[in-house]
Parts: sequence; structure tokens; C-alpha cells
Amino acid sequence: MKTGLALLLALAAGSAAAWEGRPVSYGKFLDLIGTAQRRVLVYVPYLRDPQMGNALRAAVVDRGRRVRVVVLTVPFFAAKEDSLTNSLALSGAGVVEAQVASTTAYVLVDDHLFSSAQLGRAANVADLRVLPRTASNTFLTWFMGALGDGRTVTNYEAFLRIGGRLK
Repeated sequence: MKTGLALLLALAAGSAAAWEGRPVSYGKFLDLIGTAQRRVLVYVPYLRDPQMGNALRAAVVDRGRRVRVVVLTVPFFAAKEDSLTNSLALSGAGVVEAQVASTTAYVLVDDHLFSSAQLGRAANVADLRVLPRTASNTFLTWFMGALGDGRTVTNYEAFLRIGGRLK
């Protein structure tokens, strides 16, 4: 039994290592968000892709999985009325604005780090790649630092940005 388990773990680790650095289909990426078990940490300068927004929203509202979804974005783009980060804030995702100089988007789904220059802006991203596992720790350190420097978008603020009016 122990030998079988060790073999299964070795095969899983080998398949994950073989995946690193390779292009990933956008559909597979969205499926991974849909099956995330622990966390989805997102840095995207401008989120206006409805498919990605819906995948993140579904992960937030699925109370059975209890996936932590945190979105880090740039204030200029988050304040736009068509930014989907505002609806994510209303659905319960943590949305933080920070002045970040990178135009490349990064998404950590459980332990897999994805990167793309077009992610969040357009559907069917062609340059989506899985980064090596060693990059995940670097990303987490950077992400947590940027969150500390940022400002959380409140539900009220997100509501007003979407065009809500209080009577």
C-alpha cells in the first residue's frame, strides 16, 4: 500500500513538473479556477473579461469549497465602471487597489502560478503559461507586500462605481 501511494505521489509530482513553463489553454485555466480548493490569488491590472470574472465569482460564492479569492488591481482601472473587480467586491471577494507597475497579470490557483500579458483583458488568451513552482513563493512574497501597501475596495464604493444609486 505504501509503495502504491509513493508511486502515485511521484507520478503526480512528475506531471506537475512537466506542466511548468508550457502554454495552457484558457479553458483549462478557467476549469482550474472552477475546481480550486484553497485559494485563488489574482493580480490583474484591468479585469474586463466576463469569462474570467464569472469563474472568479463562482469560486467566491461556492460556500461548499470555501475558496479564498483575493484580487489585486490598479486603482485607475478598478475605478472604471466596466471593471469587473467591483462586482467581485460585491460578491465577497477581497479586492485591493495598489499602485503596481507591472502590466503582466498573475494568477495563483492553489499551487499553480499562471502568467499572461493579456489575462483579464480579453478572452482566449494566447500567451497564458504556467510558471515554475519556485516562482510561486516569489509571487506570494510580492503579492502580500502589495496587499499591505494597497487599499481595500468597500462594498459601498464598488456599488457606486458600478452605477448604483441610493434613494
